[in-house]
Amino acid sequence: MERRKFIKSAGIAGILASGTAPAIVNAQEQVRWRLTSSFPKALDTIHGAADVFAKLVSDATGGKFQVSVHAPGELVPAF
Repeated sequence: MERRKFIKSAGIAGILASGTAPAIVNAQEQVRWRLTSSFPKALDTIHGAADVFAKLVSDATGGKFQVSVHAPGELVPAF
């Protein structure tokens, strides 16, 4: 009888935990990353790809994950 009670309690706990999981995911904070490129902004084919990547990430996450793209030397000195 104890085994049945344990299995029943574990099942109910699992169902309740799975019901609260979406609320935990939606409560996450906004994340901001700074991406520095080794290519100048004048090279639009390469530097522009980083801008496109940043926009795609922002759109896919609903704006909760932001990537800001920086040219070389803006955040850290060049090589």
